[in-house]
Amino acid sequence: MGFYGELERLRKGSREHSLLTRGRPRDTLKYIEKLKNGHTRNLPSMMIFRAFLCFLVCTVWLSACSATKQGIIYSKAAVPPNPQGRAYYHFLLAHLNQQAGNIEEATKHYQKALQEDQQSAYLHMQMANSYLKRGIPEKALAEAEKAIALDPDNVNAHLLLGGLYLSLRQREKGIEVYQKVLQIDPQNQEAHIFLGTLFAEGRDVEKAISHFKALLEIDPASLMGNYYLGRVYGEAKRFDEAKEQYRTALKIKPHFEPALMDLALIHEIQHEQEKAIEIYKAILAQNPGNAEAHDRLGQVYIRQNKLNEALTELQAAEKLTIYNHEVRTKIGLIYFEQGKIEEAIAQFSLVLSAQPKNDRVRYYLATALEEKKEWEQAADEFRRLPASSSFYVDAQIHLAYLYEKQDKMEEAVQALKTAIQAKPENADLYRFLASLYEKEKRYDEGIRLLQKALEVAPQDEKIYFSLGVLYDKSGNWQECIQQMRRVLEIKPDHAQALNYIGYTYADKGIHLDEAETLIKKALELKPEDGYITDSLGWVYFKKGELDKAIAELEKAHRLAPEDPVILEHLGDAYAQVNQMEKAIQVYQQVLQLDPKKTEIKEKIKKLQKEKKRR
Repeated sequence: MGFYGELERLRKGSREHSLLTRGRPRDTLKYIEKLKNGHTRNLPSMMIFRAFLCFLVCTVWLSACSATKQGIIYSKAAVPPNPQGRAYYHFLLAHLNQQAGNIEEATKHYQKALQEDQQSAYLHMQMANSYLKRGIPEKALAEAEKAIALDPDNVNAHLLLGGLYLSLRQREKGIEVYQKVLQIDPQNQEAHIFLGTLFAEGRDVEKAISHFKALLEIDPASLMGNYYLGRVYGEAKRFDEAKEQYRTALKIKPHFEPALMDLALIHEIQHEQEKAIEIYKAILAQNPGNAEAHDRLGQVYIRQNKLNEALTELQAAEKLTIYNHEVRTKIGLIYFEQGKIEEAIAQFSLVLSAQPKNDRVRYYLATALEEKKEWEQAADEFRRLPASSSFYVDAQIHLAYLYEKQDKMEEAVQALKTAIQAKPENADLYRFLASLYEKEKRYDEGIRLLQKALEVAPQDEKIYFSLGVLYDKSGNWQECIQQMRRVLEIKPDHAQALNYIGYTYADKGIHLDEAETLIKKALELKPEDGYITDSLGWVYFKKGELDKAIAELEKAHRLAPEDPVILEHLGDAYAQVNQMEKAIQVYQQVLQLDPKKTEIKEKIKKLQKEKKRR
């Protein structure tokens, strides 16, 4: 895809992902990324060349009906039948019926005229046009070929034949015909335009450029020649030359919107947003009804995070667009980002009422309902996404999250199993499911699942880390250490693995010097991590370096004030240095955070007894 297509990816990928991932579960965030954003109204460049080809083909078909077209080399194909013969009589009847819109009747009379004069290239051309208007391109092609057989140098017939070949997707034959036109008439502009667009569509950039340059040598003031040469240069990422051609086109026609729009696109892809904004505003000053300019200007504002301005432009585009579903979608996404969830839901719902099979917008609607905490409705929308949808796996992840929030653990497990079945190569899906097994204390199932995940991704350190955690929680701390060491073989600067080994050793009271080394290395990587700081304090506690322990544990508490384990460690350190009152106060805070920690109550009773004895 050329630079126009790249720009579309730049534009579409700029905000939609961020708009839809705010507030998602941490692991889930990674799997809401590849949103299918390629749905703006802007056509990629190759599609524009195809559209232009269709326009040219239609133009040539119509012009082939006229023998007075300026610039055509005339021949006997342009001469109607002899007025004295019966062929002329049927020709006139055909012509009158054709003008009256009676195409079938006109065809019948052309056939009768040809029975009287089978050597008339002109009548074969008229028959070709008649079949063309009736939507029978194969028969039209046969008649055009007969006309050329009778009159090999007829340019008009060749142009018609070339257009017919293109309509029947016989591209190479079309090219041959247009090249034949240039042999007959080297100055024929239409043939150069056709060949330029055909070679551009086929990504033969140099040939496309040569034909547009030849056209401009014939007519330097050709608006379309300059414009499409600019497009080809843009496709080749020769941006300075593209700009020059667009500016030349704009000198010929200062308010030529296609050139202005493409020039703005180049500024966008070169990150010259203000210049792009200036052009879009100039277009809208001349033509406030240009919905595409409003849309694109809104996209630029989105990238600049000017959401209010973007909303204004997109709302203007919505009012001007008959089929405004894509614009509504963008407006809904902006509302979502602004926290206006109700308004976002309304926009997505309107789109779905017109396009019930739009999976992308249904996914957005479900995500908005999830954000609004309307769990059941959100789940209903996620469930409506079919297995064939590119959003299906992401929907299953969201469903698992929703089920977990509602303590429907079996449904959550099943949703992730379905996601794995749909996308077994995605190793992280196994981790998600293992995390549910961990929460349910189904450690053996989680371990088996992650071992299977390693068959999919044998060098994924995240899987080894999750596996180590499950081994630890299942009571096999030695195997946990082995898994964490595998993490470090793959990623030596994995701070959490360094900390996990160090803390495990500290908690067991073994290898304390190695534990201190590992944890200090982890702190170099994450100096403001409260949990790693707690681990260092716990190593000092186990080594009997209590002043250091208290200093680190107090710092850890400041960094993670809501963690009951850190507070318990701090309370233990205060108790060890006989700061009874501080220890009791800290233990009481632990109970406020986690009332289920009954062992803390025993520690408080023990300290209170100690105080009384003193």
